[in-house]
Amino acid sequence: MINGRIRAAGEVELRRKEQRIEIEAEVPLRELGRGAVDARLINLSSHGFMAETEALLEPGSRVWLTLPGVARANALVVWAKNGRIGGEFAAPIDPLKVFQELGKQAVA
Repeated sequence: MINGRIRAAGEVELRRKEQRIEIEAEVPLRELGRGAVDARLINLSSHGFMAETEALLEPGSRVWLTLPGVARANALVVWAKNGRIGGEFAAPIDPLKVFQELGKQAVA
């Protein structure tokens, strides 16, 4: 038996609490109990992120992201597919601080 939901054409699913902002930044990512690896942020909001990484992470993993202007942010990996992960922060962050700090680094 298949259990699913059919959506009308053009219907948008509103899963996120807020819109994510496109970003490109290299940040350290560390799974709890392991060493840091490189990750490239793809998008970011106060509640979550998407990133690319070569680390093999499973949904349910806890990770720390070191974000410019915010320091470390604890997150839960919600999904992982083809080298990308989606995560939800344990506590909201201020994405504007991240963008401001990245802007300062680009000017320096």
